[in-house]
Amino acid sequence: MRAILLRLWHSPTATTWGSLAVRLSALVLVLPVVLVRFAPPEVALWQLFSTLLMLALMLDFGLAPTFVRLLAYARGGATLADMADMTRAAATVPAAPAKAPAGPAVAADVLSALRWLYPRLAIGATLLLAGLGTLGLVRPVAQSSDATTAWLAWALVVASSGVVLWGGAYGAALQGMDKIAVMRRWEVATGIGQVASSVAVLLLGGGLLALVAAYQAWAVVGALRNRWLLGSLHPELFSRKPEPRPEVMKVMWPPAWRSGLGVLMSQGIIQASGLVYSQLAPAAEVAAYLLALRLAQVLSQFCQAPFYSKLPRLAELHAAGRQAEVLQLAQRGMLLAYWVLVAGALAVALAVGPLLDAIGSRTPFVAPGVWALLALAFFAERFGAMHLQLYSLTNHIVWHIANGVTGVLMIVLATLAFPRVGQFAFPAAMLLAYAGFY
Repeated sequence: MRAILLRLWHSPTATTWGSLAVRLSALVLVLPVVLVRFAPPEVALWQLFSTLLMLALMLDFGLAPTFVRLLAYARGGATLADMADMTRAAATVPAAPAKAPAGPAVAADVLSALRWLYPRLAIGATLLLAGLGTLGLVRPVAQSSDATTAWLAWALVVASSGVVLWGGAYGAALQGMDKIAVMRRWEVATGIGQVASSVAVLLLGGGLLALVAAYQAWAVVGALRNRWLLGSLHPELFSRKPEPRPEVMKVMWPPAWRSGLGVLMSQGIIQASGLVYSQLAPAAEVAAYLLALRLAQVLSQFCQAPFYSKLPRLAELHAAGRQAEVLQLAQRGMLLAYWVLVAGALAVALAVGPLLDAIGSRTPFVAPGVWALLALAFFAERFGAMHLQLYSLTNHIVWHIANGVTGVLMIVLATLAFPRVGQFAFPAAMLLAYAGFY
């Protein structure tokens, strides 16, 4: 038993699941209280705040996954010159049973560029969120009972978003250095604090503003935690001061902008569908759709753990030329991810409706057909995304093509379908675009 517990304690997949389970507890513990205590316009606002924050975090333009790969390549023994063409590098490096020597100097150069870039990115993303996000909230805020409080809550989300994005740089570095397990264990600790504080605020009679303040305070703590963890575990990476590092930027920029455009054209459009729907439908329908979308996203994140937690290790193996191990590890992670998503989608279909009725929720769940389409769409998206991630180990990024065409198809299909089928339009458009092209 002790050996099993130690294995789980140090397992990237198990600890990632633990971190996601804590996030899921926010749905299980916080959201039911919100659904009971808040009117549908406030429920919609709470979920729109989360949606807009997720959109803001996507504005790192693919830098996080790119820097994760670069640091993992360095750990596999690759130089910056190798990273420019990892297909060629992997083919010419002989397979070896032993791990390639680490590249601390290369990793320090990469982190130096990362630390210079992210504060500037965080400021830009915060300004963009404050402008465009505020415009998108005008109608939903007008439907709430206390517009002043709603705007104050939104101001807290905007103010904290820059710090959260800045902390994402250190989260990416921890993943690239294969410190996923320790980072996820700390995420569990701070996540428990976030959920407990949020529930306490609600039980003590706090409204939307107090809930946002409690929730976002812990998000800021999480960002500071990542910076402290990286400095404690890898002080050698801070041997270089933050600088642009043209040699790193030259290697980083081509895959980064392609990754960023791909994320915005896939996950960005999915997130934005809730914001668009909030401009077209009554608050109760919007709240129901956003609840279903949030559950689908949680399931998607939960099923990613067996595969995505292995990406730094896969990149390291690829850099070392150990392709047979890459494929074996990837196959195992993909298969488990599919089954986790299927089981979770069935559980939601069977349990969420009765649970909402049991707690007396003032917000209903979507129709079974809407949930079925949404679950199938996310399955198709995960199938394509994991294969795309596997190909991206070559550092030849085609996300902008795969996700760009898919995103355009999604927008066109949803626009054509909404006047005819209403709430079914968005998930149907997702499914057709992902299954038809992605």
